[in-house]
Amino acid sequence: MNHNMKKHEHIGLLLVFFGATWLGFALYGTLLAANRMLIQNMPLIAGKELLIFPMFYGIGAVLLMLGLIELRELRPGKNR
Repeated sequence: MNHNMKKHEHIGLLLVFFGATWLGFALYGTLLAANRMLIQNMPLIAGKELLIFPMFYGIGAVLLMLGLIELRELRPGKNR
């Protein structure tokens, strides 16, 4: 199958997908931790669990931005 996408554009699409997925995991974890307060006798997050949120948000944002940088030159209908 012939296509006009280059290798770095495929990598950019994968990076955008993985970045959005990591941000989704971070959002899910944040909402799960916020709902822990509603359950009686459930301990709140503390210690090393607090490092999970910056890790997911940080890695997700970096992957998303790297993917968008790779896709900057990809325009619909652009002659190649």
